[in-house]
Amino acid sequence: MECRALDSMRDEAHWHELQRLFDLCIELPEGDRLAALTRECTDTALRERVLALLAASATIESAANCAAPQAFIGPYRIVREVGAGGLGVVYLVERLADGVRLRFALKLLAPVAADEAFMERFRREERTLAALEHPNITRLLDAGWSVDGRPYLVMEFVDGVQLDVFCDAATMSVARRLELFLQICDAVSYAHRNLILHLDLKPSNVLVSATGIVKLLDFGTSKFIHPNLEATIATAATPAYASPEQCLGLTVSTASDVFGLGAILFALLSGRRPFGDSSLVARIETATRALDPQSLRGSVTPAAAAARGLSEARLRQLLGGDLNAIVGKCLRHRPEDRYASVDALADEIRRYLNCEPVRARRQTWRYRSAKFLRRHRLGLAIGSVVLSAIVLSAAYAWSQQQRALREAERSVRMQTYMNRLFKMANPEYTGKPVATVPDFLRVGIAKLPDYIHDPADLRAGELALAESMMDSGSLDDALAAFANIKDSASRAGASADFTEAEIFMGQILCQQGHLPEGRKLLADALASSKGHDMPWRLRVLAQVYYAFNEDNNGFRTDSTLALLRAAARQAEEHDLAPRDVALALYYLGMDLQLRGLDTDAKPIFERLLTLYGDDPLALCDRSAVNGWIAWIDLTNGDAAGSLPIFKESYEGFIACEGPDSPGALDQLPYWAHALTLLSRADEAVQLLENAMPTWRRVVGGSTDNSDMLMELARAYLATHRYQDAETAARELLTLLSGKVAERDRTIGMAHLVFAEALAGQNRNREALPHVDTAVSILIPTAVSAYAKAFSQEALSLQSRLHEADVPAPTKLR
Repeated sequence: MECRALDSMRDEAHWHELQRLFDLCIELPEGDRLAALTRECTDTALRERVLALLAASATIESAANCAAPQAFIGPYRIVREVGAGGLGVVYLVERLADGVRLRFALKLLAPVAADEAFMERFRREERTLAALEHPNITRLLDAGWSVDGRPYLVMEFVDGVQLDVFCDAATMSVARRLELFLQICDAVSYAHRNLILHLDLKPSNVLVSATGIVKLLDFGTSKFIHPNLEATIATAATPAYASPEQCLGLTVSTASDVFGLGAILFALLSGRRPFGDSSLVARIETATRALDPQSLRGSVTPAAAAARGLSEARLRQLLGGDLNAIVGKCLRHRPEDRYASVDALADEIRRYLNCEPVRARRQTWRYRSAKFLRRHRLGLAIGSVVLSAIVLSAAYAWSQQQRALREAERSVRMQTYMNRLFKMANPEYTGKPVATVPDFLRVGIAKLPDYIHDPADLRAGELALAESMMDSGSLDDALAAFANIKDSASRAGASADFTEAEIFMGQILCQQGHLPEGRKLLADALASSKGHDMPWRLRVLAQVYYAFNEDNNGFRTDSTLALLRAAARQAEEHDLAPRDVALALYYLGMDLQLRGLDTDAKPIFERLLTLYGDDPLALCDRSAVNGWIAWIDLTNGDAAGSLPIFKESYEGFIACEGPDSPGALDQLPYWAHALTLLSRADEAVQLLENAMPTWRRVVGGSTDNSDMLMELARAYLATHRYQDAETAARELLTLLSGKVAERDRTIGMAHLVFAEALAGQNRNREALPHVDTAVSILIPTAVSAYAKAFSQEALSLQSRLHEADVPAPTKLR
């Protein structure tokens, strides 16, 4: 038995070497072939056989070239040749059916390959393809024999590009490549469920259409699996992607295709084959010695990184860890050490894409904590605090500079810190009411230095807690925390921490109406974020907060919109955390809406709803997005349709932040505006008047939600309460003065409602300078139909007041 196995292995090796030499020489000019053969092969008989095959192939090619343009194979007219190899030729063919000209791919076996063994392979391909019906597998449509006695198969014609070529040409990211790979896995898994192996999986057998649909080709080397899920010795396969058992002529199984998929994934991610351009002899050697392939991370080249839109260092970082473990498990020497099925491999890829722990790695505490952190960065309030603690704990574990004892000490300190923090919030322990989230965060950041003594670790923890403070609306506390972090980073020369603190300080100051200071900090942060050592997350955050605050405060330019578009693109291209991608998209959507580009903004907000999904920790984010979708519907004439969406947004913020939250307050003026447009202004007045005490307490002197006063004034106007409208408009102008740009539309709208309130009291002379100011601001800045309607409203009022023949007013200062 051992002798027969060795003989079979030698025959298999001989056939592979014959095929390799043929494929090598067929691409060379005829005059260079003999020299190449002599260099590559010392077996005279084998060289002569290759030369005979090349001569026969040339005869076939010559005959094909001389054939008439209307040459037929069976009922199919040949259009052109689309591929050729040692086993045959593939043609693009046409057939007329019911007056419609249909196109197919026709595979015709070469006469030199039509011996008994190859005929068996060809007939097997016919049976295999006929049994498969899957959107990612080429369908067999017909089969027959040509007039010269050669068999052919007719399959659907796939107008696509080879997998690796398609990905590189599109500079496709690692995540997008993995999504395409999942389509291949789905196709192979389907074949396995139908008791069919492929056994020649490689990028050239995978085509991708222009719409991104994968098609798996060439089941010619596949074998029907026996009921016990085993198969006999494999037939020919490409050495570079063949499993060890195929190279050694041993029993194959579904694990052989798992190896082939791993080899494809290796090439798709790194740009290299796992064993290089090895010949069959070299692969048999590596299989016999059970040698592992080169590491995925170590295979990266500058060209491969460029084709994935990344730096070489960033690609190496991505291909370490999880992906290296997944590919390594696929390429294990022993079949039983690989994934048990293709479905198990696909599930592992999905776990990686979803930031879940992959099973190919050791499930250590630090590893699972890091995965948990990446999955749940959208959380706010208590969830943010717990998440921040995990960040800190994970930071300890990640530190490579500390000894095991040091790590243990840190873990104990972290447990003590969290235990003390939660006790402070426990009414049974303290005898006081349950602490609010801001109280909880305030105590947490004050106590953190007692438990963390390394300055870099301390800043990391403080940054996480300060950002949670900002998200929960504690702007003053967050600003003070970021200022301390900035000072600490400056003393330590930690440029990334310094820049991150500046970004959030600038954002908070702009929210609070301290525009000059906020704009300067954001401009400084934007400049420093361009340093080559800055993480992509900080580059994206700097662009987002700088550009949006410029646009939102009346300093709008084309370059700021370009910055926001670039930030959204870079967040996805560089595989930032889902929270950071969503943030960039959210601010881009808001900016587009502010510019009147509703048709561009709404799809972005709808995509954000999909990104947030049903994650309970993303409730506030979904609520904010719903508020923008409702506003777009409102400003495009669907006030009635916007009301339930505003209500859903408001109730979502109540559920995730409470009734006094800034998010909930944000929705009220727009909800009231919709009611006013629907002639329900009395309801709008009641809604806003009830909320004003909370608004004054929560927002204070900030311009962050000045629309509350704006819409209250407009609701008063609609109910003819002109004195109340004047009071609200005067307060609004005072609030905005010096805190937004002088020519910002918000200033223009405030002057308009002030003028309307005065005109309603027949104080036309006082109203005129305000309406003139409103016209001078609103007319040049109106970009949407909705904004232009307010411009016309201002022009109409201006015309009425001038017609009243009042004396020329004194200009406003």
